[in-house]
Amino acid sequence: MEKEKIIEKNKERLREISAVYNPITGEGSTSVPRRWAAIEGFPIENINLPTSMYDEPLLQQLTKLGVARYLRDIKQQEPNSNNIIRLWLEFCLLRIRHDFEYWARSMTTISDKGKGRDTAFTLNRPQRIYLKAMEKLRLENRPIDIILCKARQWGGSTLTQLYMLWIQLVHKHNWNSVICGDIEKQSSIVAGMLAKVISRYPTWATGGKQLTTTPYQGAQKTRVISWSNSRYSLGSSQKPDSLRSEDISMAHLTEVGLWKATHGRKPEDLVQSIFGSIASGPYTMKVIESTAKGVGNFFHRTWLDAVEKRNNFTPVFIPWFSIDLYSKPIDEKEYGEFIDSMNEYEQELFRLGATLEAIAWYRDKRREMPDEWRLFSEFPSTANEAFQSTGRRVFRTAYVNDIRSNCVPPLFVGDIVERNGKSEFVPCQPGEDKGNDLLRVWLMPEKGQHIRDRYIVTVDVGGTSNKADYSCILVADRIAMSDGGVPEIAACWHGHIEHDKLAWKAMEIARAYDNALLVIEANTLETEGTEGNNFEYILNEISGKYSNLYCRTSLQDVKQGRPRRWGFHTNSSTKPMVINFLIKALRDGLYIERCIETTYELDLYEYKENGKEMGAIEGNHDDRVMATAILVWICYNHPLPSVVNIDNPNRRKRRIISEASI
Repeated sequence: MEKEKIIEKNKERLREISAVYNPITGEGSTSVPRRWAAIEGFPIENINLPTSMYDEPLLQQLTKLGVARYLRDIKQQEPNSNNIIRLWLEFCLLRIRHDFEYWARSMTTISDKGKGRDTAFTLNRPQRIYLKAMEKLRLENRPIDIILCKARQWGGSTLTQLYMLWIQLVHKHNWNSVICGDIEKQSSIVAGMLAKVISRYPTWATGGKQLTTTPYQGAQKTRVISWSNSRYSLGSSQKPDSLRSEDISMAHLTEVGLWKATHGRKPEDLVQSIFGSIASGPYTMKVIESTAKGVGNFFHRTWLDAVEKRNNFTPVFIPWFSIDLYSKPIDEKEYGEFIDSMNEYEQELFRLGATLEAIAWYRDKRREMPDEWRLFSEFPSTANEAFQSTGRRVFRTAYVNDIRSNCVPPLFVGDIVERNGKSEFVPCQPGEDKGNDLLRVWLMPEKGQHIRDRYIVTVDVGGTSNKADYSCILVADRIAMSDGGVPEIAACWHGHIEHDKLAWKAMEIARAYDNALLVIEANTLETEGTEGNNFEYILNEISGKYSNLYCRTSLQDVKQGRPRRWGFHTNSSTKPMVINFLIKALRDGLYIERCIETTYELDLYEYKENGKEMGAIEGNHDDRVMATAILVWICYNHPLPSVVNIDNPNRRKRRIISEASI
């Protein structure tokens, strides 16, 4: 944009930010469609009301007759001050059913964060963006299922909780909810806020009755609201036993990105337990919200599924520049000089919607923070930035996002077994297609093609305990390479398994894929003492039963009588070689990825602090990365697929495939 257009656009944004917002009159309220109404004789005669209210007979008659005529003609009352006030309160009770912003401002009291005082809840700009998403679902009579990825300090959790309370007090009776944080302290803060709102709720809205809450069946963490007989239960992911998940209609799960998986308990298990108690329908709610905490975890996976419409959650992202707090004044006379000083990223921020004043604040914040990735994590401009997890990435975010677009659910999930001398794919039972120790297939092996070197199988060997690295078996289909195309991931097995079973399973998968070249990464276990030596013995045993096993001993050395060493050896020389080739493959689109979990591992793969070593961020795994890196490198350093002469009786003659031959 030209400088003058940038300045004009910036002034327009500033006018929008500073525009009047009065939820009492409805001016500036944008969460639902609205229309101005003129009601002569009310304390406020011109009100911007939700259009859904216009179906109400009371509003139709009031706008037509005015207050005085309505009282005389409809109510058969004199239009004195008492009757007008009673009619006004009746109108307000009707309005709060349609207008959350008005209800929040006129009926609730919360602590004004950082100011040490109580105040009426008036929604800020990002809260109004979030509310609009919830109200759209409510007005469409759809379940209010939201996943919220947020920057800090704008009150997303507060809005979620008060919106749920609005439903419990205004719309529904016996409508129970659950609030679950990472730790109990988060839930106790929510409990204090709800207690304050309920204790100070205006009695004119409840027929003169003071709202109270009482423990449910003696449980202090489950409270019953007297007015609507609705319950809310408080708990944490670390101590979920206190949660009352039976017969609930709404659930708010906060800071889910912090929820940690432990042995025997995963975040998704608790989430499923809570959400499984909700019979989805109008006015039911499932809200998962958090600041982003890395990739590959439950919150990140659920977010990506929501963006790709693989689940029923509506994704809502709030960038930092939507929060008015993050702004630094600039004199209009200095606009031109500031625009000239903007770098490419700051120009992109303006295109995304940030004001020049917000960009000036961000520039200062960038100087304060030592790592750019931390800045992105704390103050994300886009959802992709929010999920940054390290400043030492090996694989650029843009490259990973590009290949992620090709990831799709597998066509088959199950296992492969040998029956009567043949490989058979056995699907898993319904409901058992999640987790590890399963074979996922995107492309089944094609039979009768008689194409040599079409498939390649690589194996990254892990440990056998639950805390050890996983083992991974990957299959690539290279048929497209014959015509200048690229290889495609065909299948993946991932899990913990004894090493002898792993080797035989890899052989079975390779045999099913037309006796594919089987490349097993062997050095990991060869350096583990007894276990490694045992695995090398297993490879030697397999070599006598499988004719297409990768050997790293050169053909010349074999002729000279040296023993064959089976498997791909990953060391300080070969590891950078295959990883650098994978970087090139991602950048140039040299293969088609299908497994979404592999892209998560790519996001978590980093250079270590010494700048030389590479591996997964602490607490994560890179088995899929290594299996993929070796696979893609082999794909491009192995003879292209070729048609086999089926009349040649020696077409299955054993070939020694080694690093030297490649």
